Amino acid sequence: MDGFASREQVLADLFSRWTPSDETELVPLDESIGRITTCELFSVNTLPVYRTSACDGIAVKSELFKNGMPDYKMWHEGVEFERADTGDDFDDRYDAVIMIEEVDLTPDGMIKFISEDIDIVSGTNTTAIGSSIVSGEFIIGANMPIRPSDLAALAMGACCMVPVRRKPRIAFIPTGTELIPPQMRPKRGQNIDTNSLLVRETLRALGAEPVIFPIIIDDNELLEKTLDAALLTADIVVLNGGTAKGGEDYNAALIERKGQLLHHYVAAAPGRPMAVSMINDKPVINLPGPTIAAFFGADWCLSAIVCRALHIPVPQKERVVCTLTQDIDSSPTMAILCRIEVKKGEDGYVAEPRSFRSGTMPSCLTSNAMYVSPIGESKKKAGEKIEVELLRGREFIH
Repeated sequence: MDGFASREQVLADLFSRWTPSDETELVPLDESIGRITTCELFSVNTLPVYRTSACDGIAVKSELFKNGMPDYKMWHEGVEFERADTGDDFDDRYDAVIMIEEVDLTPDGMIKFISEDIDIVSGTNTTAIGSSIVSGEFIIGANMPIRPSDLAALAMGACCMVPVRRKPRIAFIPTGTELIPPQMRPKRGQNIDTNSLLVRETLRALGAEPVIFPIIIDDNELLEKTLDAALLTADIVVLNGGTAKGGEDYNAALIERKGQLLHHYVAAAPGRPMAVSMINDKPVINLPGPTIAAFFGADWCLSAIVCRALHIPVPQKERVVCTLTQDIDSSPTMAILCRIEVKKGEDGYVAEPRSFRSGTMPSCLTSNAMYVSPIGESKKKAGEKIEVELLRGREFIH
């Protein structure tokens, strides 16, 4: 448990040896949601193209009002006025708009003003050319994820093809003779491959393109062939399982033989047997097999790798301060993950630790928060305040 590199040191050593791809691709605007821009984007359009109505109303000639309220009793629609709803263009004969709330339109196309105390000049209740956006106006910066509202701004500016960073392709190779797909009913000696699903969706949420390989049995020759295929296919490779010191734990030795093993064992648990290496100038991560260890490794390691490849910061989880309901044991030499269920208490939030020991895994995996003890911390006692990271929104706390 002593002498292992911290998570921060592991990532620093990896990143000092790895230069991610910086490729740009053009994607249609309606396919760009969530993608990362590679440059600043500016408007091509000017909107509105011409002045428009700023409200629902009637368009009129302002000169008729220069001496006060005109005699409108014989006005007809299409002659002295016309309808002009919000955002509408209207005939150039008219240069002002009166709000619809100020008038009554009769069935025979005539008009009656509700109040004669109105002030109409040229441009009243109109929207000027370019008041929404002008050609050359800045829309969004580089290295920004595109949100739904950004799509609207880009559409307004006629950015129909968007330059975005190519998604990093990450190969995930589940290994273990005992593994079977989730669709199968396990028999004696078998276990469900849960991590392919966990890691696949984690990578997708981060903006990567996961390439999930089929389960590979613990066979040295087959594992090496699969790793070679993954290195040809992907920018980053993740082997899952076979990283500790079991009789069939071949993966850590395999990646050490084929490349540069930077770290084997990390000061972070569960999952301290993680191995981090470079092969053919590509990161190759050997993620431990237990599901909660895979979760933790994906959370601190894979997320940082994907974000570096995309040139964006690692997403920050919402944090809340809670009161512990029971002790949390930890190690001064390790960063220890504890899954937490945050609940509402009488005086704020309370934190109920969830164990990942056998028999309690579902409550651990579906809990709504996590706490990672910093290196140097030995124990947190019931009644103490801790700051946890939420894994579901605060609105789901009951």
